[in-house]
Amino acid sequence: MYLPRIFLILCLLLATAAAHGQQYNIRSWTLEQGLPQSQVMAIQQDHSGFLWLATRAGLSRFNGINFHTYTKDDGLSSHNIATLYIDSRRRLWIGTSDAGLQLFDGSSFEQYGPDQGLDAQNIAGIAEGKDGKVWLATDKGVYYLTDTRVQKYDALPAISYTSILHTPSGDMWAGSQQDGLYKVSGNSISHYTSEESALPHNQVTALTYARGGTVWVGTAAGLAKVSGDTLSQAQLPGQLDNSHITSFTHDRYDNLWIGMQRDGLLKYDGSSFTYITRRSGLRTSRITALAADTEGNVWIGTNGYGLQQYRAPWFVHYFDFGAISEPRVTAVGQDNNGVVWFGTDEGELARMLPQGPEWLASTPWPRGATIYSFLPTADAMWVSTSNGIWRLGRGAPKRYADEQGLPSPDVYQGATGPDGKLYFATAGGVVTLAQDSLKPVPYANGSIKANTLFRDSQDRLWVGADQGAFLVEQGRLVQPPALQDLHLTEIRSITEDKEGVLYFAAFNSGLLLLRDNKPTLYTSSEGLPNEAIKSVYADAKDNLWVATNRELLKVQLPLLRRQGKFAYRLYTSPSGFRGQEVCDNAMLQTPDGHMWFGTTKGLSHYLPDLDRQHPLYPQLVLTNVLLHSSPTNWQALGYSLDSLTGLPRDLRLRHTQNHLSFNFHGISLSDPEQVVYKYRLKGYDDTWSQVTERSFTTYANLSPGDYTFELLARNTDGDWTPQPLTYTFSIVPPIWRREWFVGVLLLVFAGAVLSVVRLRERSLVKMNSLLEMKVDHRTRLLERQNREKEILLQEIHHRVKNNLQIVISMLNLQARHVQDPEAKDVMQALRSRVRSMSLLHERLYRHDDLEQISLEEYFLEICESLYASYGVSMDRVELELDIPYTKVDLDAAITLGLIVNELVSNTLKYAFPDGKHGVLCIKLVKHDEVQYTLTISDNGRGLPEDFFEKQQNGQSFGLKLVQSLSRKLDGNISFYNTHGTKSILYFVLPS
Repeated sequence: MYLPRIFLILCLLLATAAAHGQQYNIRSWTLEQGLPQSQVMAIQQDHSGFLWLATRAGLSRFNGINFHTYTKDDGLSSHNIATLYIDSRRRLWIGTSDAGLQLFDGSSFEQYGPDQGLDAQNIAGIAEGKDGKVWLATDKGVYYLTDTRVQKYDALPAISYTSILHTPSGDMWAGSQQDGLYKVSGNSISHYTSEESALPHNQVTALTYARGGTVWVGTAAGLAKVSGDTLSQAQLPGQLDNSHITSFTHDRYDNLWIGMQRDGLLKYDGSSFTYITRRSGLRTSRITALAADTEGNVWIGTNGYGLQQYRAPWFVHYFDFGAISEPRVTAVGQDNNGVVWFGTDEGELARMLPQGPEWLASTPWPRGATIYSFLPTADAMWVSTSNGIWRLGRGAPKRYADEQGLPSPDVYQGATGPDGKLYFATAGGVVTLAQDSLKPVPYANGSIKANTLFRDSQDRLWVGADQGAFLVEQGRLVQPPALQDLHLTEIRSITEDKEGVLYFAAFNSGLLLLRDNKPTLYTSSEGLPNEAIKSVYADAKDNLWVATNRELLKVQLPLLRRQGKFAYRLYTSPSGFRGQEVCDNAMLQTPDGHMWFGTTKGLSHYLPDLDRQHPLYPQLVLTNVLLHSSPTNWQALGYSLDSLTGLPRDLRLRHTQNHLSFNFHGISLSDPEQVVYKYRLKGYDDTWSQVTERSFTTYANLSPGDYTFELLARNTDGDWTPQPLTYTFSIVPPIWRREWFVGVLLLVFAGAVLSVVRLRERSLVKMNSLLEMKVDHRTRLLERQNREKEILLQEIHHRVKNNLQIVISMLNLQARHVQDPEAKDVMQALRSRVRSMSLLHERLYRHDDLEQISLEEYFLEICESLYASYGVSMDRVELELDIPYTKVDLDAAITLGLIVNELVSNTLKYAFPDGKHGVLCIKLVKHDEVQYTLTISDNGRGLPEDFFEKQQNGQSFGLKLVQSLSRKLDGNISFYNTHGTKSILYFVLPS
């Protein structure tokens, strides 16, 4: 009961100034945006989503962004279009005021005139009957169309008619220019005039049928309705009873819209009228045509001001209030009587009355003081401002400032604490009101800037500050342990949902959720579209409203609590929220479920009952298919066009016509700029493209085959079209790649081959016997010669081996007389090298294969000889051979044998001194037909320190020999000193 007393006193003391700044979301298109003419006489939406406009400059098709206008150059009979109608067969009928009727099939116009039985030139109305017939209201009577002709309807008088309507019951209504209203029901005709009924005027201007069976009748001097058999005049608000009605439409919310010639718009919800004029956002009050689209928008044709769109009816805005234009509403509150109050950053104060906002002409605080928030209590209203705390009620307004202990004049928010005391968040910290003075709430770490206060369902008082979130406990500010490790700064708003989960707006850090004392921080990584959160508000329908520095979000809390996922509706200017930016903690939900937002442009009112969320998928159309990126006349190329799409049917292209471009568009009349696409060409690439705003794509150098172009589109609410738009075509292979041509060639070739084979068979049979005799004789001769050569070669290898053995014996004799150790080493190295060649020749004369030798056996014999020569047993130095079965010619075998001999000798001589044990490993790897790698390694003492220096200076004969032999094999050898010695030879053997 406090507010009636408080504000009754305040309102008696202060003069008020009422201003109705209510504005709706209305957009406009004029000549500057491509509209061909400023008079829009009729509007229709087709099945593809295009909007068709009748103007005085031709027929225009609108896709939400661009206008495409058809004129006489395209076959239109007249630019003076009076009416449009799309029938159940998706045909567009065009009625002109001076050239009769036309039918547009998507690519051409068909004329209906005297030759088809239509004598009238002025077509004022078109309708479709229950049986599918098209009916016309003309200046010479009522006509209907048969399959081939236009027939005059003789049951009605041949007068001038303005409108025609067919109801689902089969009744026909016809409005005349001067003779009232006619109803045809079966064989019965009823006539209504202003003299004999409640019809306001005998000039009937518009007709429409509403659910429930009501027929609405617009006249030149008011509105009437017919329910059953009763015609009555409808009472319009204000001074509108005699208004000239021009048009009707019904939106998706079952509202009736009424356009008036000079008086603007009326919306009738079944019980009351809403009057929309220029003050509400219309550019003009001269309305000529109305239509509602499938997305819930209402389109308004005007006389001289182009096309307008009424959209997003769930937001109503209060931006302009006469002298106060676009105020920054920084505070919104509600008193116990349900009155909504709001204040601005300039100190203006207003309350929302049923007829609109009422501004107080003066306020107790000085002009220019920012109002931050309202706090109602049992007997007063507390206002937090930049000029201190103001108490309204209990007599005269009272200010609390530094004299009462206020640490800063900037007071942002107030709250009632669990102890019943009042607490206030200020730029200088938190204060509490006790015995009419302010006492600071101490903070252990010094000063603090408090931005917000919130009392939760557990009777805890939270403080959002520039150093994080705190609790008021035992008269002090304490940071909960669960939040200490987060190190958050600038908590600007706090709210709680119906399950007791707390939400903190951490500006530029994200959204903090505190549930069962467990914090979770959500950032852009978790799907938050903007981390610069200014305010949060949990409403009664379990939604979380999140206001950032750019947009407003409505988050579904059940999904966020269960899965941690952000499912939200984004409200921006295109989706109806024109307030741009919500001010800090300037959000309020009233008991009726409505939301109020104080914004940088004024006050915005959200009506949840009108925000019926339906998936509004963009209507996809393929606007053009181009060859080689140039405009293509498909009819000139011999293709028939689809009358609905204008695209070629059964497109089969030559193999040279393989460069195709596709132009497409996703029609979203509510928010066309936000539509994005993805596409693919099945048969070429089955993966979808990246999401793009571009509405065209090109595919070049397509191979012959069958292809299907698929397209998807997404609107601003994130709704993708459930099924892709598809267009199928094929590229025909050249004649030499076609199956029948290949088959004929194969048959011809097979016949030719068969003939040649038969001729050859005859000659071959004759030659075969002679050849067999010659081959047998020559074979025996070659076998005898080959055996003689083998014996000779074996004898040669045997003699070579014996000669090498003599050389070895001579070296042994000479070594006995040599005293120099180095010379003895040289003699021993020579013996081992000669012995490796001797072993090779010995293997050749002992085996049948005189051209190739097995490397595994050859390497084993070399190693056994060297082990014996150096007196090393294989128990002490274990030999590991990993040689795949490989045969090489004599030259390669000698070269490899000398290399192995040299490297193994070094290992046996130097790797294992003083009788140490170890392992010698020889490994051959075949990489391909010609490339090999030979690795000889040991785990001995490794290479001497000056090895690589000697290698570089060429001081070692053994190294010179190995490197020379490596080059002979087109290879190279590398030495490594890691855990022993490793020698790796990369070489090539001819295939």
